[in-house]
Amino acid sequence: MEKHLARTKSGDKPKAIRAATIGEVAEVGSTAVSVNKIAKRADLSVGTLYRYHETKDDLLFWVFKQVKSDIHDAMMTAAREKDGATERLRAMWFALVEYGFAVPKDFLFAEMMSAEIRDAFQGDLVLEQIGSEVLAEIQAGIDSQVLVQAPVKTLEIILASPAITLARRASIGGAQMEKRELDRVFDLVWRGIAG
Repeated sequence: MEKHLARTKSGDKPKAIRAATIGEVAEVGSTAVSVNKIAKRADLSVGTLYRYHETKDDLLFWVFKQVKSDIHDAMMTAAREKDGATERLRAMWFALVEYGFAVPKDFLFAEMMSAEIRDAFQGDLVLEQIGSEVLAEIQAGIDSQVLVQAPVKTLEIILASPAITLARRASIGGAQMEKRELDRVFDLVWRGIAG
């Protein structure tokens, strides 16, 4: 007798679609991902999935925005709990790394999508808001002379690149660094940009 799986409950569909999309993209990349495989992984019919998203690109962008918003929320929540530009930026940096350690597939998905469909992000209000809030934190560091006088986007790259690399390593290889080593990495990065 063939065993049938229960279909995903109505309220769980967006969550199931997100998880299935992240899982598929993490395994095969966004260009090779198939809506049919996402639907199967989410335990939904393809027609149901298309009721939520008109195209594959729509679906990928929706999930990307959700993950980027989650990462941003983690960073800004950590920053709000601190006083002063140095502590706020440090908290944001560690929140980015910790997000990658805690939810590696989500982080890998965001990284893959950032590299693969960047043109589609232009003009999106949510993503512009996320970017402007991060840059405003860095600008506050420059204004308070905590950071060197340099272009904001340059400082963003210097701060974000090691954090992204560490989180990417965790998402691909499962290797997480100890807190002491993370502190060392941050301190070295900070010395290079401190005012």
